[in-house]
Amino acid sequence: MEKNISDFCTCRDHGCPLHPVNHEKGCSLCIAKNIKKKEVPSCFFNVAGGYPSKEGYSFEAFARLVLGVKNED
Repeated sequence: MEKNISDFCTCRDHGCPLHPVNHEKGCSLCIAKNIKKKEVPSCFFNVAGGYPSKEGYSFEAFARLVLGVKNED
C-alpha cells in the first residue's frame, strides 16, 4: 500500500485509523470525520501551537487557542 501523506501533515497520532499513514485516502477520512462532528483537525491545533484542551477539538476551543483566550469553565 502506497502511503498518501502530505508533506505538510503535522499530526503525530499515527495510531489513529484515520491518519494518512494507515490508508491510501490521504487526509480525506480525517477531514470528513471532523466536518461531521463539527470539529477542527488536530493538525490545525498543532500549527497554532497547542493541543486540544478538555474541550476537545471544538471550533470554540480552537478559536480560544488562536486568540489566546482562557476558558474559565
